[in-house]
Amino acid sequence: MSDPLDRARGISTTEEASQLYAEWASTYDDDVFGALGFTGSARIAELLVEVLTDQAQPVVDLGCGTGAVGQRLAQLGVTTIDGIDLSPEMLSVAARTGAYRRLTVGDLNDLPDAPNAMYAASVSAGTFTTGHVGPDAVPRLVRMLRPGGVVAWVIAVALWPGFEPVLASMRLDVLHQSIESIRRKARPEAVMFVARRLGLQR
Repeated sequence: MSDPLDRARGISTTEEASQLYAEWASTYDDDVFGALGFTGSARIAELLVEVLTDQAQPVVDLGCGTGAVGQRLAQLGVTTIDGIDLSPEMLSVAARTGAYRRLTVGDLNDLPDAPNAMYAASVSAGTFTTGHVGPDAVPRLVRMLRPGGVVAWVIAVALWPGFEPVLASMRLDVLHQSIESIRRKARPEAVMFVARRLGLQR
């Protein structure tokens, strides 16, 4: 249980991530949300819904994994959710939740075909808590949002110094930013970052 978590937090390449999540998909939910008590997925979903003006507008779940964020968003009334994840095995689990309109295999570091200005919100709970997807991906991911679209991301404190200046360079109005625990009875270890896109970047 702790071994795959340690491996996840040490990921630095696409190949490492793909192999780990292929092996972990079948027990991921029991390990992460059950035994380890992770709460960040539900928390970021709830923060997003607080500022989402139209719950019928499309939301993209970045690194959606087995679908925990999508499930919580659906419970909160969001009706149109697309998910992107590196692992087909994780997406197979996410598909069984029934929360998603569309699920796509993709590397968030390289999304050349991702549509610009399509989504009303972008949510991510676990992608920016390991080293696999870094701040260089941020501009491309933000461009997926419409003007007025909302970013709702969990970013590990250890990675935040790299993300902060990139996010500050985007045209984003910060709505919520706090350092919180993402596990039951654990120390604060992640930034809950929620912001609204003010306009189109080049």
